Amino acid sequence: MGLWSLYFFVKLGLFYAGYGGFHVFENLLFALALALPLQRAGWRRLRQACAVPVGVALLYYDSWLPPFSRLIAQVGALADFSLAYWLELLGRFINPAWLVALLAAALCLRWLGRYLRLATFVFLGILSVIPASHWRPDVFKSATAAEEAGGAGAAQDPEARLAAFYQAQKRRVLPFKAAEAGRPGFDVIYVHVCSLSWDDMAFLQLHEHPFFAGFDLLFRQFNSAASYSGPAAVRLLKSACGQLDHQSTYREHNPQCQLFRNFEQAGFTAEALLNHDGRFDNFAKLVETEGGFSRKPLIPKDAPVAMRSFDDTPIFSDRAVLSYWWQARRATEAGPVALYYNTISLHDGNRLPGYKSASSLQTYKPRLLQLLDDLARFIEELEASGRPVVLVLVGEHGAALRGDRLQIAGLREIPSPRITRVPAAVKLIGMPGMRGPAQVIDRPSSYLALTAVVAQLLNGETDRAQLAARLPETMHVAENEAVVLLRHGDGYQMRTADGVWMPYRE
Repeated sequence: MGLWSLYFFVKLGLFYAGYGGFHVFENLLFALALALPLQRAGWRRLRQACAVPVGVALLYYDSWLPPFSRLIAQVGALADFSLAYWLELLGRFINPAWLVALLAAALCLRWLGRYLRLATFVFLGILSVIPASHWRPDVFKSATAAEEAGGAGAAQDPEARLAAFYQAQKRRVLPFKAAEAGRPGFDVIYVHVCSLSWDDMAFLQLHEHPFFAGFDLLFRQFNSAASYSGPAAVRLLKSACGQLDHQSTYREHNPQCQLFRNFEQAGFTAEALLNHDGRFDNFAKLVETEGGFSRKPLIPKDAPVAMRSFDDTPIFSDRAVLSYWWQARRATEAGPVALYYNTISLHDGNRLPGYKSASSLQTYKPRLLQLLDDLARFIEELEASGRPVVLVLVGEHGAALRGDRLQIAGLREIPSPRITRVPAAVKLIGMPGMRGPAQVIDRPSSYLALTAVVAQLLNGETDRAQLAARLPETMHVAENEAVVLLRHGDGYQMRTADGVWMPYRE
């Protein structure tokens, strides 16, 4: 088996350390094929040539990386990545310390191979994974097996709890009425920030930034429920209803759930605004159709370019884009407006002028500080106008700056709490009669709570404490196409792409 023994030992080590999975049957079959004695040198060379791609594919299959099907579906989007971004991503996967350790291990195994049959230890290691299920039952026990067990254990079965959660969420529809005193007396501005989580700010020691102290309602346990921009945007745009599973979020088209269609029926003019061209992953079209907007999102192409995106398209200055829109909105003297604004200034792979040699992880902090400064200045502009405005700030998902034991920095295939626990806050600007101190909401919340804030304001609520007390809670469930994370006691459980539930440790 030669150096292929190192391949199996490394994967077994990753499995037992909790850094990846291990498919026993596939690995055993591969090991048998490698250990099978072949007399002819030509056949041995052919086996080695075939073993390399098979070994790479099996290593990928055992990892927590996105499934092959997702990669194939995203080929078009991945092709848009710039060469600089591809090189940056490659650099994150290559750890010099690990390379040195692998070289040392290879030399050690080559020496041991003179005295020991390493293939025997490989097979013992692979077979050891089978009895490991007895001391790691949560990892190997499928949802179906747990349900069949019945009794008290079934009530704790994560698959059953998840199904019950979604069933309850389908019944949650927030009544959205027009303002009691006729036409709404304020504008509503949603600022949807890509790649911003509490963990990202804590990693940079910015989680106590004074910017957030100025908000009237601040959510500390807000769950974006998604780790990618498209799903996060759709969930926000349909946040007049409860949280659905990933597929149903796209499949269901209940007009009652479309937030900005509700705004229009309540007397607002609904608009969407981006600080990017919206072409990547057809984002602009997604916002228009899923959000129920009657017009296309605005893209201010004449605004100053602040940076270049991961696909080398321009990203416009947040301050300039928002200021231009606000000035145009004031000039028209139109009725109340509800705006959805999406910014990707913090997205992974962005390139700042003057930072061409630095990775986007290194430029994240200056980009974040610039964004907070731009938003603070925009708030000052809103306050100076004297017009009543409800400003809602919410993150799409985190940037995963620090990564974790299952994902490198920047990878968001697993919607971990570090990624989906995002800042959400509401600022009541120029709102007459608003009483009470600022409120910190430190209980599990999601999009329905933000919608409830605006709905209560439309119904005439003027007390911050009452606003906060009446907000609906939502149990922490986050997912993407392949992986689900469910809050369980003081920890989390994860359903992998294989349908297996296991404890999730950050």
